[in-house]
Amino acid sequence: MNRVLRCLTVCALLLAAPASAFAWHDTGHMVAAQITYLRLTPEAKARVDALLVTPQGRRPLIYLCAGYYTPETCEKTYDPVQIAVWMDDFRGDSLNDPYAPWHYIDFRPIFDGIPERSNVGAEPENILSRINWAINTLRKGTGSNRTDAETLGFLYHLVGDVHQPLHAATRYSAARPDGDAGGNGFRIQMPPEARISNLHAFWDSAAGQFGYMSPKRPLDQAGKDRIRTIAEGIMKEFPAETLPDWKDLDPHTWVVESNTLARQVVYRNVTEGQTPSKSYTDAAQKLSRQRLALAGYRLAGVLNALFVPAPAKP
Repeated sequence: MNRVLRCLTVCALLLAAPASAFAWHDTGHMVAAQITYLRLTPEAKARVDALLVTPQGRRPLIYLCAGYYTPETCEKTYDPVQIAVWMDDFRGDSLNDPYAPWHYIDFRPIFDGIPERSNVGAEPENILSRINWAINTLRKGTGSNRTDAETLGFLYHLVGDVHQPLHAATRYSAARPDGDAGGNGFRIQMPPEARISNLHAFWDSAAGQFGYMSPKRPLDQAGKDRIRTIAEGIMKEFPAETLPDWKDLDPHTWVVESNTLARQVVYRNVTEGQTPSKSYTDAAQKLSRQRLALAGYRLAGVLNALFVPAPAKP
């Protein structure tokens, strides 16, 4: 394929692509990754950089292109911040359907006004099992930098996802006896420009506080500066010392937290078919910022524990 044809193909794909992505949307995922990067130890940062920072003139270990890779025509490349969106970028293809259950877990189903059932619950492949898989894989290493980089990409994204409450809960009701798929079936009214029609998408957007349009990627310097500014603002609002729970690096705890928040916050004070109130939206935005802070702090904690200096030889 010649360069002109590659360029035309990339442009067509970009024009056809939706403006927003999936959980936390691009901005939220990248903000959590930026928080992570700012808290890495030198040893962990060196390993992350070795996998995700591409030297000049080299082909990155992870990229998505229409056709063969060239720096001029590749529309998706990944650094230690943009890597958090990679797992959403390759969704939408039937070949990638097996990855879909990795993004969520139907943990402790919520039965709202109907009898509890014993035939619903988490599937074997779910976000908790895959986070544990990624951590254990990186702990042992695969012997391949590319495979390690891909495993790290999965971990970045899934840690972000699991801190979104509706990735760990599904509500069963008389209107939706088979469940609302983590709020995807819970319809709400939003302005047309938001391109949001359900509660799950509302929380994926962090209640709209970063806008409803994802930034153009690869990020230019202005985009990188914006992500860092948002991340630093969240870290100032929620310093690690005020969130001691960040030290709990057990992914099962993260799932329990998100499920509890879905029960106590997400499905409360919001009416199906109506527009979320200002008080609900304000609370959702604040909680989303806190969850992004926790996701960033915890992922850094995991990576700092994984990527430590090799013991000195006797």
